[in-house]
Amino acid sequence: MPFTAVHPDIGLLDATQPDLGQGMEWSKIFKARPRVPLACPECGWGLYAKHSPARIGHSSERVRFFCHDPGRPPECELSNESWEHHMLKLELAAAARAAGWYTELEVAAQDGTWRADVMVSSPDGTFRMAWEAQLSPITDDDIRARTARYRAEGIRVC
Repeated sequence: MPFTAVHPDIGLLDATQPDLGQGMEWSKIFKARPRVPLACPECGWGLYAKHSPARIGHSSERVRFFCHDPGRPPECELSNESWEHHMLKLELAAAARAAGWYTELEVAAQDGTWRADVMVSSPDGTFRMAWEAQLSPITDDDIRARTARYRAEGIRVC
């Protein structure tokens, strides 16, 4: 259940942004006909726009996300994350945006050595921090290795 998808013409879309981060309305991809050929940024498999059937808390909002087409590669990390993990990523992104920071979800390194759940940047662009929504067990060694990968690119991690 990724929050991001690659649009063939305009690039990365972010379902958590009102304009998908590209000045585009959700209706242009949600149940649009003909279907827009979206792809998973992690595995490249086809995606389609979807939203949760239930409302979020007391609001009238539904969770918007992207869903893999049938037959997706089982090793795609974005679709192997739990609902709780996804909701924590949304909370982290919302908190950073409310504080005035620029926020992107599911940002990957050029060489594929890391993928941040939420990447935040200061308003002036001089500071970046990867926020990880860590709910599953992880060893101290894994945390140190992950932190070192970010540090090598000048990114702090939380």
